[in-house]
Amino acid sequence: MSPNLSATPNIDAPTLPSMRAVEPVTPAFSVCIAVRDRPELLAKSIQSVLAGSFDDFEIVVVDDGSAVPVREGLAEARLLDDRRIRVVRQQPTGISAARNAALRVARGRFVTVLDSDDELSPDGLARIHGFLARTGARWVYTNYEERVGGSAKIIRLPSYPTPRRMLWSVLTRPRLPFKHSGMSIDRQLLLQLGGYDERMPIKVDVELVLRALSNGVHLQRLDHPVVVFHRHGGSISRRRLAGLAAWHKMIRKYSRPRIPGLALTVVGVRAVSELGKWLVTAVGK
Repeated sequence: MSPNLSATPNIDAPTLPSMRAVEPVTPAFSVCIAVRDRPELLAKSIQSVLAGSFDDFEIVVVDDGSAVPVREGLAEARLLDDRRIRVVRQQPTGISAARNAALRVARGRFVTVLDSDDELSPDGLARIHGFLARTGARWVYTNYEERVGGSAKIIRLPSYPTPRRMLWSVLTRPRLPFKHSGMSIDRQLLLQLGGYDERMPIKVDVELVLRALSNGVHLQRLDHPVVVFHRHGGSISRRRLAGLAAWHKMIRKYSRPRIPGLALTVVGVRAVSELGKWLVTAVGK
């Protein structure tokens, strides 16, 4: 069952009344951030967008039931005075529902996903905008900078000639060939696909990408690091057992192999990969 994207979420934002009073705006980008209980990191994430060289955007923040409402932290950081920032507050219902809430109220031509603990590079939106203008792409993913402690490195992702090639890479590569944070997606296309699957408690970004690829959507890569990703132990992706169950479901749904037993083989490969990553994490602690 597809999520209900027509319902109106509970909007909690002091800047919204003044925005309704002025001429309607359709920015190039809606930078959408879903968050729960990360006030300091969220402020840095928002500030990175505001400090960028491209200014045709709005920021939609979905507070997924934070103990201290997000708007209080943003007010303390003096960020609510910027009318481009819009806040949606809802009861804690999970990442998929939070991202769908952002999608319901977003007005930009493109939705740019940003995790609450990531930051956009100063030229991030400008680079994406230029790439979209040159290529006519409707879905863009990018390289990113990964920071662990005091070290940093650029992660360069592969590109693919067809959606089917990328789909099989997503299913079988030990490391995902995309990063959801920093993706820019045509908002109407995302709505047509049904938004995020709220039945998925984890790996919601993977499921969305696989659904797009299985429907023939060509994801195009921008060869530039747009997002600064801070790797830390609190990431939801650490939930390995739940992740394995989600992978099993997605492989059975999206692999559609012509060879009997191939889907089971892919499940086995993914299980070994996920357990290997868990062991590396455990040894590194």
